[in-house]
Amino acid sequence: MTTEFSKIRSLPLTTRLHQELIEDAINLGCVKAKVIPIKSITLGHWVKLQCQYGCSYFGKRFTCPSLSPTSDEMSEILLDYEKALIIQTRHSSEVHTAALELENSFKKKGYYKAFALEALPCNLCEECTIESYCLYPEKARPTLQACGIDVPHTLNNIGWEMASASSRCSDHQAIGMILVD
Repeated sequence: MTTEFSKIRSLPLTTRLHQELIEDAINLGCVKAKVIPIKSITLGHWVKLQCQYGCSYFGKRFTCPSLSPTSDEMSEILLDYEKALIIQTRHSSEVHTAALELENSFKKKGYYKAFALEALPCNLCEECTIESYCLYPEKARPTLQACGIDVPHTLNNIGWEMASASSRCSDHQAIGMILVD
């Protein structure tokens, strides 16, 4: 006897894997999540200028330029990845925790090169210990913008709107990215 269920074809493996990554993000409280091809990430040397001339954190945090990867370095790093998971949380205060938890979860699932970035400055310490060493190297992650990633253009590439395209790396951004192989 043939049932309706036997007529249903299973989803392709990559679709199932992408769905699992998205479900992990939603289960952590993210309001949006999308797996994107690396080629949809836009880089620009000009993005660092926005940090250097306009951000009070420039050169004052381990996660900001000039201590973060440059856009040229990030361009090379991205060649080691096939996809990324973009996440959005309700509040910017939730992005770091969600991105880091997803990075760690993905590593446990076999994505050993998983690496999180976010669109807001590090706030792990009240005052960064930049003069000596990072107190939380296992938790600190560079900002997307510090690495030369054009966040508004990248979000536009994937069909998302940014809450405020005019704001740079700020406490109002609730966007994160986890690079996945």
